[in-house]
Amino acid sequence: MESLTKTQIVLLVLLVSFVTSLATGIVTVTLVNQAPQPITHTISKVVEKMVPKEVLVKEKTVIFSSEENLVKIIKEASLAVVGVMVGTTKDLTATTTNEEIRKKLTPSGSGFFVSKDGIVLTNKHIVGDETLEYVVITSDGKTYPAAVISRSSSQDVAVLKVEGNNFNFIPLGNSKNINVGQTAIALGSDSGEFQNTVSVGVVSGLNKTAAALNSFSGLEDLVALIQIDAAANPGNSGGPLVDLSGRAIGINTVGAPRENIGFALPINLAQKDIADAFKQIKN
Repeated sequence: MESLTKTQIVLLVLLVSFVTSLATGIVTVTLVNQAPQPITHTISKVVEKMVPKEVLVKEKTVIFSSEENLVKIIKEASLAVVGVMVGTTKDLTATTTNEEIRKKLTPSGSGFFVSKDGIVLTNKHIVGDETLEYVVITSDGKTYPAAVISRSSSQDVAVLKVEGNNFNFIPLGNSKNINVGQTAIALGSDSGEFQNTVSVGVVSGLNKTAAALNSFSGLEDLVALIQIDAAANPGNSGGPLVDLSGRAIGINTVGAPRENIGFALPINLAQKDIADAFKQIKN
């Protein structure tokens, strides 16, 4: 070493430094390649999994299960609702148009089938004139003569009979099980427009009393009524009040549109009239 010149010593130091630096670089690259991925990359992967990528979805109407059930009940119950008209069917044919029907028949109210063999429930005041004849128009636009089987002496209830069978009908519920706050659906037939009307609300009162104008007997008080917070549409009288099981729990009878309330007779009040009608038909 003593024989080395100053220049050679400097070159040797530089060479050792270069070799050392090169070796350090190689070791560092090797360690990085073999080491786990950086923590920031790991975090980004976790975030990526938590936040899903944007997915293109075709636009469609979303109906919640409760709403879907309500729509189904209304659709099925509407098939059993009829328009009650004053008149006869002798001048009506299969080709008679709605406009011609309007000229020949007078809208009176609504009703609904309670059996597949043609028993129709309605209000007494709708068919109160015993000198007139009545016709019902079903949801599919067909017309049938309707015989008045009974008019209740104590309630605004009447039972009609339509000849035929396999009619869509609404099963009867139990009005004793009605609770304030439950959903109620009032259906009817807007006879002037030949289409069903629907009001959905909640039962807001029980055992109510309301005055109804009967065109045949004048003003009369109706008692034990179901009150709902939905105004009765024109023509709803005589139509069914239905619960969320699709059963008739009442018969729409009177409404107060300005107060946005309607009233219905509990279906249990019509049970005897319906039973008597079945007995009469069988005999």
